[in-house]
Amino acid sequence: MPLAKSALTGVLLLASAACGADRARADAALAVGQPADVARQGFAAGWAVDYPSTAAAETEALARCRGFRDAPQAARDLCKIAVTFGNTCLAVALDPEPGTTGVGWGVHKDRDWAEDLAMEKCADTSGPKRRDACRVAIVRCDGR
Repeated sequence: MPLAKSALTGVLLLASAACGADRARADAALAVGQPADVARQGFAAGWAVDYPSTAAAETEALARCRGFRDAPQAARDLCKIAVTFGNTCLAVALDPEPGTTGVGWGVHKDRDWAEDLAMEKCADTSGPKRRDACRVAIVRCDGR
């Protein structure tokens, strides 16, 4: 009986280690629909974090992007994978005023850096009069 108990304990330890390994290998993706004229046609985004494979993360990110309610159909129709990542943070920043062009995203192991990258890209696309209007709208970290 002690042998069976130790075998069961070993199986449980292996199973929990396998679960932990999957979590450490978690994958993530960002999909965006970004028309040439964001001011008129909007912007769509979808993300997925902590998925067991890159393919699963991409599928979910695309589905969320195509279903992004705040974007016109023209933007949702353009959804494609922008970046895949793992054990990293994603930030998306945008100018919240309708009809503006500011949008950007960043991926970095450090959450604050991801936000800074997103804000910089948003400011670069927003034009001189709207640079300060950018706000971080989405932050998601994978594998944490």
